[in-house]
Amino acid sequence: MFKSCIFTAVLVLLFWVALSASLLQAQLTVSPVYKMRVPTYRSMPMRSTVIAQVKGAATTASYN
Repeated sequence: MFKSCIFTAVLVLLFWVALSASLLQAQLTVSPVYKMRVPTYRSMPMRSTVIAQVKGAATTASYN
């Protein structure tokens, strides 16, 4: 009986934490401050850069 009460209390606590987090996220996305955000390097999508390979004549350096 006591274990089921603890389990129920933990489930209720997790439910309220998840609900409050989702409501805060929804409130944040609706707020005008969130829309005025300047994108940073972390929020911008990363593009892979392609390095072109240039084929040229092989040169050897001699040191005297």
